[in-house]
Amino acid sequence: MDRYEHGGRGFEHPGALDFSANLNPLGMPPCAVQALRAGVESFAHYPDPANGGLRRAIATFEGVDACQVLACAGATDALWRLCQVLRPHTALVCDPCYSGYEQALEQVGTCVRHLRLDERTGFSAGNELARALDGYEALFVANPNNPTGRCLDRETLLACLRRARRTGATVVLDECFVDLCDARGSVDLLEEYPNLVVVKALTKSFCLAGLRVGYVLCADESLMARLEAAGQPWAVSVPAQLAGQVCLGPEAGHAFLDRSRELVRGERERMSNALCKLGLGVVPSEASFLLFCAPRSLYASLLAHGVLVRSCQNYHGLDERWHRVAVRMPNDNDRLLAALGEVLR
Repeated sequence: MDRYEHGGRGFEHPGALDFSANLNPLGMPPCAVQALRAGVESFAHYPDPANGGLRRAIATFEGVDACQVLACAGATDALWRLCQVLRPHTALVCDPCYSGYEQALEQVGTCVRHLRLDERTGFSAGNELARALDGYEALFVANPNNPTGRCLDRETLLACLRRARRTGATVVLDECFVDLCDARGSVDLLEEYPNLVVVKALTKSFCLAGLRVGYVLCADESLMARLEAAGQPWAVSVPAQLAGQVCLGPEAGHAFLDRSRELVRGERERMSNALCKLGLGVVPSEASFLLFCAPRSLYASLLAHGVLVRSCQNYHGLDERWHRVAVRMPNDNDRLLAALGEVLR
């Protein structure tokens, strides 16, 4: 595998049931589908370069001021802009984690240090994370983490923010998966900690992966202005802005996410128990996906059964025995479990 290869490559395996992309199992909200169909003629026009409507929708949804919001073409666009603007000489990431942080940081010549999380603790980050921050200009960390599904303890995050404030470091917190789990988000900390930058996306929570809708939340107005200037004009397309506004509005919004979390919670527990009964080492997860360790690589065998999973061999600290699977609808999850039962016999 390429070191920066990600999941969501179902286009390479038509007909396979894709568990490699961690998208909302309920799919795109019907109101967004309807709005996109009805608005197709507007796609002929240039989008609002300031993303005014989308920015206001995000601000209302998150309960922040619109000046603390920057809409982007997905979370990856946000991360690359951050690295281009911050240009840290040194940055700290936790392993295993999303490789996009390292990829974006390498483009600006950052020296990236990897703090290895302990498998024996379920890859949870503790006090060692804050202690390791000294000497680094930025910390890139996720809540919950990908691929482990572990959430960042609130006290650990606060310890990191306090330490980073003393040393002048920026904490970039990836919360792209937080709206599909029961963990508390961190938006309420923005005012107290201007050194906190929260990155989110509608990719996972509202199943808009193909439309690329993400955003940055931060109380540092100077940094937000530089981030906006760092992007290309018209970065967020007309359909992306339209779908984003509808998803975050009253027709979907928090009520849709409440239903999604309830489904994910129940299916995640059921899948986790079933995976353990198959003899697999399952990492306790609070997210919409599960990481497990098998005796060997199961990727090719499962694909032969029409099931695509995420091989985690290109994550730092993991190897070909590790796999990540999304939580999908019950019938899909049953197919995955049946396929696993076959290949493990």
